[in-house]
Amino acid sequence: MKIKNVRHTGIVTDNLNRSLKFYRSLLGFKIKKQMLESGETTDAISNLNNTKVKTIKLTSPDNKSMIELLYYKSHLKKNKRKKYNISEIGISHMAFSVFNLKKTYKNMLKKRIKFICPPKVSADGNVLLTFCRAPEGTLIELVEELN
Repeated sequence: MKIKNVRHTGIVTDNLNRSLKFYRSLLGFKIKKQMLESGETTDAISNLNNTKVKTIKLTSPDNKSMIELLYYKSHLKKNKRKKYNISEIGISHMAFSVFNLKKTYKNMLKKRIKFICPPKVSADGNVLLTFCRAPEGTLIELVEELN
């Protein structure tokens, strides 16, 4: 058995407006679909009861990738956000290619986005890269291909 493709990456947020602003305004994602999901199927696949979740699917500027923001209206846990360390087991980050990382970095700094470090050239010299955090804490790698 083989998969057909990667459909999307789900990101749970506690502030939908801030996350939307980050992914749309700063990274250029476009809204594809919005839904308020609830009911028996939503409860079963979430392993929760009385679930109400607003989902927003966003496509990348090239329409080849998709992310899904999930805002659990029924199960929102305020102040429970955890900033995962890149070395923890499981999914550690998402990487996005950009055209001009130095310009992107400067623009995002002006918007008060927190970075781990300024852009650095990779050990093999093929890319310029850095990491920042999205509003919900997701670690985001930004990469500019140099060759």
